Amino acid sequence: MPVLLAALALGLAAPDLIHGERVVTADDYPSRMTQALQSAMVNMEVVVNPAGLTESCRMIGFVHGPGFAEKPPAAVTCALIKRRARFEPARDAEGQPVYGVYRTWISYTIDNLTNAKSPDQVDLDVYVAGLPAGIADRARVAVAQFVAADGTPGACMAAPRTQPLATEILPPPLARAACKTLAGSGKLAVITDKAGVPVATTRRLVARFIVGQSPAPTKPAVP
Repeated sequence: MPVLLAALALGLAAPDLIHGERVVTADDYPSRMTQALQSAMVNMEVVVNPAGLTESCRMIGFVHGPGFAEKPPAAVTCALIKRRARFEPARDAEGQPVYGVYRTWISYTIDNLTNAKSPDQVDLDVYVAGLPAGIADRARVAVAQFVAADGTPGACMAAPRTQPLATEILPPPLARAACKTLAGSGKLAVITDKAGVPVATTRRLVARFIVGQSPAPTKPAVP
């Protein structure tokens, strides 16, 4: 049975944006921000349906430069995502298309729209007594996590991409430890479709491994 489950989990994947450079371009920079020479970044969360299209969109984070006086460009960013974004849909453990959650930072900067450094995205801190040789404290690993319609975590495995560098190969035990922590964390946030009906999803979550003792028993704040 464990071998079968491992094989099935190979189909698990969070949604992935296709041609992200086409979604928000320099021409989309809000004119009032351009005139005021102001920069900002918005963290957008997109619910992607099984067809790879945007089901819903909302802002979950916002950072800006000094003297920023405008409203966050959340509405215009969501409109651009809904109109232009196309995704590889999320997949469950059997490889079937399902709803998914995609999160990304969109940068509105004067000098360079696409290469601005985005803030770290960490969903879960895992405290450990030690890490394997060659792995630095606060190393991060991304996992694909299936979540049932009621928020119950299900299949979980290492995501294709890891942070901070995509070229780093982190030991499989780190991904397994992140998945085990998520499995024991209780129910995660429930995601709904346009009609408000809860749906099962696959999400990409990032765990950070910290050497030391947890300051307090807390429930992971994961979407």
